[in-house]
Amino acid sequence: MRTPSEGEDSGSDLTVPAKRRRSLLSVRNLARVAGAGMAIAALSLVVQEGRPRATLPAVGAEGGPGMVPASAQVVRAARPLAETAPRFHLDDPEAIEPPRAEAARRNPASGRREDVVIQGGFDTIEAAYLRLTLTELSDPEPAPSLFITLARRAADGQALAVIRTGERSTIETKFGPMETLEVTLGGDGKRTCTGFVSLNPGTIRLDGWLCAPLGQAPEPRAITCLLDKVALNGQASPEMAAAFAAFEARRDPGCAPQAARAATREIGSETGSLASRATRKNEAKLRRSREARP
Repeated sequence: MRTPSEGEDSGSDLTVPAKRRRSLLSVRNLARVAGAGMAIAALSLVVQEGRPRATLPAVGAEGGPGMVPASAQVVRAARPLAETAPRFHLDDPEAIEPPRAEAARRNPASGRREDVVIQGGFDTIEAAYLRLTLTELSDPEPAPSLFITLARRAADGQALAVIRTGERSTIETKFGPMETLEVTLGGDGKRTCTGFVSLNPGTIRLDGWLCAPLGQAPEPRAITCLLDKVALNGQASPEMAAAFAAFEARRDPGCAPQAARAATREIGSETGSLASRATRKNEAKLRRSREARP
């Protein structure tokens, strides 16, 4: 018979290998679980890399998704074209400061060619400031509003912003009707100007602004006569040349250069004085012939 002490010693000896086997099994199970976890994590990373990244919806001034105002969108700089002569110029020989043409460029959004003519400077308040953009169109296309156009042009390399808007109107030019909007541009100072854009563009669309000297808004007539001076500078397609021939036929006679108008007045006055002198001579001859009669 086994004594109680022997039974306890024997049971204790028998459980040692079992405990070792259980420990080994636990370690193996933990290694397997860890390996499976690592494999799952690696697969998750691969799947996530293959999926398109989610983007947050744009939030506008109203706080709703997708409501970013067009005027607040980032303006992409226009791409300059290779060195080519400007296709348009401003025929203004009486200008104190001659207009200058910038290098032609491509609109980043539409790919259209744009020619820019500038006269004066924004910070030279004693003189007029003009910025005129002529965009060539092969077919009619919807255009942004005048306000959006002005805001983008001001931000596109001009370091300007539309601070305030005023009266809106429509004027007639040789290029057809133009929508106008009184705006206050701000940058290094501020100026009151009149922005304009073609309402019914054909082969070209014109837009820009004119700022009068001394902070005053220009008269609508000034913009009409300004656009009357736009002329082709060469390198025009047959369609463009034909379109400009039609434009020239619609020029405003009241926008003729000052010298031409002055010459017309002088010729008219001289003609009138000659006619009056001839009339007086004829009247004197008649009086003498009457007095000579018996």
